Amino acid sequence: MLFQSSVLVTSLIATVTAQLEVRENAPQCCEKLLSSASPAVLPFLGLLGVTIPNPPVDLGICCKPASVSGCDSNCTGGIAVTCAGIPVSVVGVNIGVDCTPIPSCPPPCNTLSTNTSQLFGSNVGDAFNDLTTFVGNSTVTTENVPTIKAITFRFGSVIDGLAVTYAQGPDQGITTIQHGTSLTTVDSGLMNSTLTLGTNETITAVSGQTGNHSPFGIRVLQLTFTIVNSFTAASRVAGPFGSATGTAFTVAGSGSLIALGGSAVNTDRSLNQLQTARGGLYGLSFVTSNGTDCP
Repeated sequence: MLFQSSVLVTSLIATVTAQLEVRENAPQCCEKLLSSASPAVLPFLGLLGVTIPNPPVDLGICCKPASVSGCDSNCTGGIAVTCAGIPVSVVGVNIGVDCTPIPSCPPPCNTLSTNTSQLFGSNVGDAFNDLTTFVGNSTVTTENVPTIKAITFRFGSVIDGLAVTYAQGPDQGITTIQHGTSLTTVDSGLMNSTLTLGTNETITAVSGQTGNHSPFGIRVLQLTFTIVNSFTAASRVAGPFGSATGTAFTVAGSGSLIALGGSAVNTDRSLNQLQTARGGLYGLSFVTSNGTDCP
């Protein structure tokens, strides 16, 4: 073993001077880098009476040519480097001299910035946030962000309930989440209407009305949506859903609606059955995204 190591070092040192004089910056993929001043190398150099140039240089061990474009390389499981010259074969091991690592590409940024509007209506009932239902406390990214595909409204004079259909993830799995009065509640005073988003369509603005709806308290009275096709730039308006009027509000910006939040008492009871009891949708907030939050 000592003999082989001595042969390796001797063969290497014989080529150091010539290699350092020829800087070709040839991209290489090396299994590891070892300083010429490393304790693993110095004892052999001392025995041989060989002095390595000062300051020490990095040696690439088990190197092979690599293809590098910018920060991208085909070096998998190794270190992409440029060396002073073409690596030399020492006892069957390709050694690069005076090697410098090539900076690797930073990981792609897919983090999304989000914003949640104020609550419109009231906070009666149980709070919900559909975005949290999907991602929990995780960072919102292009991989886990939900996409609204459809919203079905249960309404009469006010918005009593809704069901939002989301797609999520690369496989676009479909999930529908209901809030407030069930869509199947038997009530002659309520109807269902569905807003379906087509390919490349997103909701870019929401307007509505809130106010007191006796005997059920402060509610979301009506909603209207602006939808834009990101491919054709065509826009359309859906609504209003609900007919009562009160205080107007608008949520609009440069982003798109990705989820709903709010407060509701989930129920399958009709308005007559509820009387003055709590039930239905009481408040809504709107979660939007303006795209990636990258430096």
